[in-house]
Amino acid sequence: MTWSLAGKQMMFVVLSVLVFSLGLVPGALADDSDPDVENFHYSRWELTYDISRDAQGRAKAEVTEQLHAQFPEFDQNRGIIRSLPTRYQSAPAAPEDISVTNQDGQPVPFEVDDEDGFRSILIGDEHFVHGSQVYVITYTIADVIHATDQIDEFYWDVIPSDRAQHIDVVTAQLRFDEKLTSALTGSVACYVGTPEDSQSCELAHTDGEQAVFELTDISLQGGHGVTVAIGLQPGTVTQPPERHENFLLDVVPLLLVVAATLIALGGVLAIWRMVRSHRQDTSQATIRYGIPEQVNPVLAGEILGKSHDPVVATILDLAVRGVIRVEETQTSSRWLKQDEVKPVLRLLDPASVTEPLERGLLTGMFPELTPGATFDFPKNSKPFIQATESLIKEGKKAVIDRGYLQHRRHRGAVIAGCVALVLLVPVVILLVLGATRDNMTMTAICLLLGTGCLILSIICVTKHRVLTPQGAGIRQQLQRMQDLMQATDLQRLHMLQSFTQAPRHQTDDSDSVIHLYDRILPYAVQFGLQKDWTKVMANTYVHYNWPAPYWYPLLFSDHHSSAEAALGAMLSSVSSAASTASPTAGSTGAGAVGGGGGGGAAGGR
Repeated sequence: MTWSLAGKQMMFVVLSVLVFSLGLVPGALADDSDPDVENFHYSRWELTYDISRDAQGRAKAEVTEQLHAQFPEFDQNRGIIRSLPTRYQSAPAAPEDISVTNQDGQPVPFEVDDEDGFRSILIGDEHFVHGSQVYVITYTIADVIHATDQIDEFYWDVIPSDRAQHIDVVTAQLRFDEKLTSALTGSVACYVGTPEDSQSCELAHTDGEQAVFELTDISLQGGHGVTVAIGLQPGTVTQPPERHENFLLDVVPLLLVVAATLIALGGVLAIWRMVRSHRQDTSQATIRYGIPEQVNPVLAGEILGKSHDPVVATILDLAVRGVIRVEETQTSSRWLKQDEVKPVLRLLDPASVTEPLERGLLTGMFPELTPGATFDFPKNSKPFIQATESLIKEGKKAVIDRGYLQHRRHRGAVIAGCVALVLLVPVVILLVLGATRDNMTMTAICLLLGTGCLILSIICVTKHRVLTPQGAGIRQQLQRMQDLMQATDLQRLHMLQSFTQAPRHQTDDSDSVIHLYDRILPYAVQFGLQKDWTKVMANTYVHYNWPAPYWYPLLFSDHHSSAEAALGAMLSSVSSAASTASPTAGSTGAGAVGGGGGGGAAGGR
């Protein structure tokens, strides 16, 4: 295929235009997607305050702000945002009855948003505005005059300093009605600049039936504002309830919630004493030594209150009793230089297991219960997960059903809990009534204490598990086992000689002692003492030169550095493998810009 000269020239022009267009597109998109909406100014900012008293004698101001905004001719702004604080001197002061029009009185669309203590008037819609735009904002504000120790005062930020735009001309007129005019003290101040650097400004005053204060022809840079302060005779206006001390709303809720918390705490202490007293009540039980014959590690953990790892403890208990055997298998790993050793369980004697809790776990590992079958802890094994869930759930029920624990309420604690709950009711009511007051610290303390009191009260009125005399006797037997695990070698030898209930073989005493060490291992795991007891077992095996136990034939294999390391690794492997598949359970001259009410912020949209 051949191209003519004209065709080549045409192709060059098309490609050039395409490349030029593509080069312009990113810049155009960037300019449109990231506009600097604050990059405009105001040619004039005119405001009028008509300050009067309502029928209750409380001060209010009717405000008109006329803002002449000068926007660029390209698409940047859709309007402006005018924000005003919602509170002043502890009382609500959010602007109400808001309207926005243009210079011809035509309505301008706007939205109102309350956030972070400000009410923002978002003026404009989705359409861009250009050039000169006039926005006339009117609103009313209540309780604009606050009371100090000596005078009443109108202390107001008429032009916000939180503003990026320059204002060419600022004019302000503040008109007081007849009653307020007669109460003026003549104390007047005006401040211009920033909150950190404020200078005095001139506020003209016109006398008459209605006093008028005027501020004219001031130019303000961005970040600069204007604040005025005008004093009146004390008691001229009625202050809102939020500015008066109120013992009922400011103090009583705290007193009530503290009293309720102390009462509920007393009820919880009574429950604690009840639980402890039942632990000592062995009047109907015979205290024995050694491993309780009628319980397993799961029940032992519930009775002693130390259920560290019931699944692993039960697996080990089945192993040391000869039901299963712990074997090892080596699997190659792409991350390790040497093969990885993992535990494998082999079923030996399922017929000897009659305990429903243990048989359920055994069935989860060996569904057919066929002797010789193996279990290697596969991930996401649904039968095993269900079996472990059932083991933990049914263990909590079994200690109740078999008479080791019982549910009881403490009568005094129930009364204390009910009284505390009753006291919380007026606390909630008073906090709601005082919601408009500046009591944030008191409110936060009441909510914190009230939440704690509610929890304590629920504890007081509910039933709790306490030991029966039979359960208390077994608990003491288990406690002696725990003492054995934590004792010194000499103390442990003395205790072992006292364990008359320990299982024994037909050979000699040494076999029976080591068998007892093995049998205690599952309980050490359940009580969180497996590291200490593993060390004891390993030292005993090595010291007496005993052969590897029948339930762990590879204890002294060559790839293990020591018996202690082998036992620790085996426990860690079984625990890790089992957990992978099992669930886890002012006006006097001392003011500044930004120190009064009103003000707020302004910016582009």
